[in-house]
Formats: sequence, structure tokens, C-alpha cells
Amino acid sequence: MVKLIFIAMSLSLASCTSLSTSKVIASEPALLQDDEQAMINEPVNNNKPVICYEPPEYDNPPELPDTGVRRETPIDIVLKELFIERLEASSLWSKVSHVNSFKSDFSLSETNGFLQVRSSSTHVKKISYTPLDVNKRNKYGHQLLDQEKFAMTEIINLVINDHEKAAAVLDQLYQQYLVKVKNNDVLSDGETLHSYVRYNGILFELWGLSRNTHPLEVCNFNMLTTLTVS
Repeated sequence: MVKLIFIAMSLSLASCTSLSTSKVIASEPALLQDDEQAMINEPVNNNKPVICYEPPEYDNPPELPDTGVRRETPIDIVLKELFIERLEASSLWSKVSHVNSFKSDFSLSETNGFLQVRSSSTHVKKISYTPLDVNKRNKYGHQLLDQEKFAMTEIINLVINDHEKAAAVLDQLYQQYLVKVKNNDVLSDGETLHSYVRYNGILFELWGLSRNTHPLEVCNFNMLTTLTVS
């Protein structure tokens, strides 16, 4: 996704924590050949960057905890051609700093945002808006910044084509999200915050993290992270 930019900004959850409920059971290893033993005993490269956050809509994300509203089968949200047409005519387009040739990944550097559109040849199936730089985002915690409110409202409007209702959907999403934050009402993984609104059969979701107990301080996040539409 604007792959190099997105990978550079993303800190992968898989390296610091796993959202999967599967467990690896250790067992006594079989006898190893010398070269296999050498590979296991190879010193750890401590110069590698710590990776500890990965947005939910990354290409190969860790398994997310059950939200109770996840779709089994993606639906057609809006015609792809119509979505791109609306995007290019919207005030959000002036914020786009980079777009890939498939018009599926959009960097919005001014809003510290990354817009990802997943579609078939004819219809948009899923949309996500995530931070380009999670460290910058983490400074503001669960506060919805004006620039994010603008971008998210415009993104919702691209789907439902009603700016007033788009603003209302986001407001309801965020108010529900704040209640989850206040009550530390996280999903089964113990760290993911999630709120949702259905409008005209379309699912709008806000995601966040409330992680405070990771042994690596750099991997602790308390912040709003993502808007998804599916």
C-alpha cells in the first residue's frame, strides 16, 4: 500500500504481540544436524528495528479478535468508478500527496493519513483510513483531530453521498468509541477498542488501541487508529 511508505510507517503487531488466539506448544526437539544447530544458535541481530504496530487493513494482518459484527462475505459498497470520480471531485483530493497506479492506495501526508481501497474490477469492497506515522498519532491518544475528522467525514461521504449524514455517522461512531475508551471496553485480545455504526447496510467502524503492559515501552500505544468501511 504505497507499499514502501506504509511499511515504513507501520509497526507490526506480530512482532510485539499476537492478536491470534492460537497457541504454540513447545516440544522436545529432535536431534539436529550441525548446520541446523548452527542456525538455531545464530546470534540475534539487535540492530533490527522494533516492529510493534500494524494497521488492521495491512496486506497480511494478524488475526483480529471477533467484533461480533464482522462480515463473512464482503459486499459491494459503491461502484469503483463512481468512488474514484467522487474522490477526485472532493475537497479531500487536494490532500492526496501520492497515489499508486491502481488508484487503490492514497497517501494524505497533510492529514498524516493513508487511504486504502480494496475492490473487485467493478465495486469497492472495503475502505480503510489509517495513520501514516503511528508515533505522531500516538501523541494525541484517542482525540479525534480536526484534520482526521475532515478526512473521515469526506471518506464516509464518498460512499453515502450525503455530507450531513456522513458527519452524523462519524459523530455517532466517535461518541461510542469514547465510551469504550472511558470504560476500557476492549475486545477479547485485551487491547483493541472498537465501535461501529450500520447505515444503509454498510458497516462503518472505528478502531483504537489501549495497550499499556507490553515489556517494550515502544510497543505500548493508547490511540485511535483506523476508520474502516465494509
